[in-house]
Amino acid sequence: MKVKIVGNGSWGKAIYSIVKLNCPTITFLKRKEIVNDCDVIILSVPTQSIRESLKYITFSGKTKIIINTAKGIEKSTHLLPYQIVRSVFGNSIHYYTLIGPGFAQEVVEKMPTLVNLGYTDRHMNAIKIKNLFQTDFFRVRLTKGVEALELSAAFKNIYAIACGLSQGLRFGLNTRVKLMVLAIEEMNNLFIKLHLKRDSHIIAGTVGDLILTCNSTESRNYTLGTLLAKYPAYTSLEKVNGTVEGFYSLASLEYVKKKAGVKLPLATFVSDIVKMNNPKMIKTSFERFVSLT
Repeated sequence: MKVKIVGNGSWGKAIYSIVKLNCPTITFLKRKEIVNDCDVIILSVPTQSIRESLKYITFSGKTKIIINTAKGIEKSTHLLPYQIVRSVFGNSIHYYTLIGPGFAQEVVEKMPTLVNLGYTDRHMNAIKIKNLFQTDFFRVRLTKGVEALELSAAFKNIYAIACGLSQGLRFGLNTRVKLMVLAIEEMNNLFIKLHLKRDSHIIAGTVGDLILTCNSTESRNYTLGTLLAKYPAYTSLEKVNGTVEGFYSLASLEYVKKKAGVKLPLATFVSDIVKMNNPKMIKTSFERFVSLT
C-alpha cells in the first residue's frame, strides 16, 4: 500500500511519526507536487487548503482512499472536509476522517491517546486503515459518524474560543465547565436536528476533543479566546500566528443554524464577540451571557 501525506505542519509530522511505525514507506508530498502513483492520501492541511491540495492528486489503482485529519468548514462553500473531497472526486473515493483529542507534540512523545476513525461505508479496508495508525500508545476506534465527527470538530473550535475568553477574563473552572456543558448540549441538538448518524464509539472525537481543545493554550482557538479579552479580533489573530480554524468556521454559523433550524446561543455569542471587536465591552457581554444562560 502506497501512502503519502499532504501537509508537514506539526500535526502532519505527528501523524507521520505514527504511520511510519506501521508503514515505513510513507512519504510527505512536496507543495504542489503532482501525485499519480498512490493508493492512500492522508490530508493534514487546514480545511481552507484542502480543495487546492486535491488539484494535484490522482490515483494509480482501483483502491482510492483519502484520510482527512482537518477540523473546520470551508469558508466559501460551508462544506465539511468529506463534502469537499466528494465534490472533487465524487463517490469513487473511500473516505475516512481521523479526529480526536490529540496535541501533536504529545503524540510525537508517545503519550497515550484515543481518537476516532470515521468511515462512510462498509469498506473492506476499514480495519486495514485503522491499523495504519494504531499503536500501543495511539489507540483508534472506528465509527460510522463521519459528518457528526467533522461537524463536532468544527464547532468545538468555536466553543474553545469561548473557553479561552473565559480564562482571559479571569473566570474560573466553574464557568469554563458551564461553557463546555452548553457546548455539548448545542452539538447534541445539532446532531438530532440534522439526523446525523452516531454510535457509542464516537465519544473520543466529539466530547473528548471538545474537552481537550477547551482547556489548553496548546489550542490556537483557546489562545485566540484569551487574547480577545485584551485585543481586537484581527490583532488577536496575528498574535496567534497560525491557522485558527474556529475563526473561519464562524463564517458558516448562520448557514448551519438555518439548515438545522436551531439557535446555538453559545456559538452565536462567540460570533458576536468577534464582530464586536471592542475588548472594553467584551467583559460586560460575557458576564451577561454566562449569568442568563
